[in-house]
Amino acid sequence: MKETRVALRYAKSLISLALERQILEQIKDDMQTVKSVYDENREFRNMLKSPIVKSDKKTNILNEVFSKELSELSMTFINKITSKKRESILGAIAENFIKLYNEHKNIVTANVTTATKITEEIRAQVLAELKSIVGDACVQVEESIDENLIGGFVLRVGDLEFNASVSNKLQKLKREFVYNPYIKEY
Repeated sequence: MKETRVALRYAKSLISLALERQILEQIKDDMQTVKSVYDENREFRNMLKSPIVKSDKKTNILNEVFSKELSELSMTFINKITSKKRESILGAIAENFIKLYNEHKNIVTANVTTATKITEEIRAQVLAELKSIVGDACVQVEESIDENLIGGFVLRVGDLEFNASVSNKLQKLKREFVYNPYIKEY
């Protein structure tokens, strides 16, 4: 819990600095790069979290990995985090930065999980429904496939979830059959 608060504070400071210097889009791209590298490479995460690897070695590795891809501000920020021995929360900082960016730009992320690939026609219907729910916010749809749903879909927007999957309906039926108020137990 403490790490998430610290990561949020670092992300807030980075976004305010990016807004001040008017390079918000560039820093957002940098943080997406950092987040993807952090999420996709287990060895990278372990290196950042390892107390055995010295800070100067971590700084060298981070500079080697990111110096050609990231802006000067992002590299300075990462080096500052490393000097403060907070490099283990770099992924959380990048994730919080992206969330803050989306709030600032009024972008809503919706996750749609289906049993099969979504067609363009259904995607357009989902976007239209989402527009009516979120109003003038820009909607960003993330699609995923889960064959365990059998059919239907699960839609998540922020903290809200709408589950219209066949597997969910089967689970509800199962619970109803287990509970039968008409059979008296003696």
